[in-house]
Amino acid sequence: MVLVLGIESSCDETAVALVANGQHCIAERIASQADDFAAWGGVVPELAARGHVAALPSLIEDVLAEAALPREAIDAIAVSAYPGLIGSLLCGVTAAKALAGALGKPLLAVNHIQAHLAAIHLSQQSITYPLIGLVASGGHSHYYLCQAPGQMELLGGTIDDAAGEAFDKAAACLELPYPGGPNVDKRAANGDASAIKLPRPFIKEKDIKLSFAGLKTAFLYAVRGPQGKQELNLDEHGINDACASFQTAVVDCLVAKLLKAAQENDVKNIAVGGGVACNSGLRQRLQVEAENNNLNLYLPEPIHCGDNGAMIATLGYYQLQRGETASLSFEPLPSGRIADNSIRKR
Repeated sequence: MVLVLGIESSCDETAVALVANGQHCIAERIASQADDFAAWGGVVPELAARGHVAALPSLIEDVLAEAALPREAIDAIAVSAYPGLIGSLLCGVTAAKALAGALGKPLLAVNHIQAHLAAIHLSQQSITYPLIGLVASGGHSHYYLCQAPGQMELLGGTIDDAAGEAFDKAAACLELPYPGGPNVDKRAANGDASAIKLPRPFIKEKDIKLSFAGLKTAFLYAVRGPQGKQELNLDEHGINDACASFQTAVVDCLVAKLLKAAQENDVKNIAVGGGVACNSGLRQRLQVEAENNNLNLYLPEPIHCGDNGAMIATLGYYQLQRGETASLSFEPLPSGRIADNSIRKR
């Protein structure tokens, strides 16, 4: 049994998990700062970094205590190394380096975006590759041709905003609490998706690309007048309808391009990862379309859709099997190409 400790701190979630053989999560902990940032309406990078510093030591100890294992039982330490907020990344990377150095264990520098798709291994006994993967989150909405965990080719994606960010902005228009995505999803379940006519940018274009900027603007004008400056005057039913209309438009775009990418690459396996993969409307639509198009669908369990340490440990396991270890001198990167596993050395 190979035990990998995963550390995630790329944005505002501090997470640690211990995963066996890249598949079985033995113990995990997540410290969210979402409530702290609700008043700001979004993440404050400096405050997020401070939160990681405060939370990481106890999270690591709690995970090991739950697993009833000493630190020496860990076979490798994996850490989210890029992309992300540089201050947040540095917190996790520093902790991972300290552990790896003290224990004399391999260090694994993990691409956070690739890890979102690797999370499907935590809920499936067997995954068939190649597959077309969509990572949809607050900062990313892109499609990849995946040959193995962490071996991915970018096919296309959003040219402006990400789906998760679009959900948050729609929620803000409706004066719903932050983070907006889960609140839109909850209200959409009781709404009429045909109540507001909204565009589906690029949905008929042959390219694998998305755009949510225009959709957000159309939604703003629909609920707050031609200039988007009127007071919100929707009743509870109206807000539900608005949420359902917006969510359906986003889901239509995401799913259409996923199916197109699968067809163009003659691939019968599809997967979706990232925080937006929690969205119930998206999950339901994917199940229907996968069945209608004779596709195998892989989705992470909801607990492993958002940022979490288990997905980092899982991808770290596969990198360890391929000998993709990192030096203790590597530096985290706030950005990086999805197909480039190299980490800058000092």
